[in-house]
Amino acid sequence: MNTTSTSTLTFDDVKKVLVAAVAAEAGVAPEELATDRPFTDYGLDSMAALSVGMEIEDVCGLTDPPVDLLWDHPTVDTLAEALWKLLNTEPLAATAAADGQR
Repeated sequence: MNTTSTSTLTFDDVKKVLVAAVAAEAGVAPEELATDRPFTDYGLDSMAALSVGMEIEDVCGLTDPPVDLLWDHPTVDTLAEALWKLLNTEPLAATAAADGQR
């Protein structure tokens, strides 16, 4: 997985992106979306998940997110946590260069 600059995104920003993307696919207003309910409760299928995934890539700067990200994290709450961890994980090469030890 690769990321581009996401330093301006906060956890709340990530969650808002997910809420907006899932709500748009589900056909509900963002404020009506319960973030602890599974995506399938809103009728989201694999095509909708693909669309949400593309939105995540665009907004968060991910170029190669794990293909099972939405499958393994089926609610906005769990997906936001997982995505936040992905966005804040430094690549090993960058960590090694910063450490000057590897």
